[in-house]
Amino acid sequence: MWKFSKHAITRLNERGFSEDHILMVLKEKIPSIVLLSPREESVDLYFSKIVSRYILIVVDKNSHTVITARPMRKKEKLAFIKEMENEQQ
Repeated sequence: MWKFSKHAITRLNERGFSEDHILMVLKEKIPSIVLLSPREESVDLYFSKIVSRYILIVVDKNSHTVITARPMRKKEKLAFIKEMENEQQ
């Protein structure tokens, strides 16, 4: 079961994302790309598209905690789109 940090809940509200949408990504109901964080071994980065918005979700996989979520940056979005197109071929 996933938990949300106070910081994550604040950021989700500020950025217009819902906990339900985040959980759909984490439970693999919405396609995503998961990468290991280059900074922290226990952190995974989920890149996904939720209702026409591109999002990055940062989670601590050891404690099953959502740390934060934010819109993808331009280069992240372009790389995500390219990778998803490659997977569909």
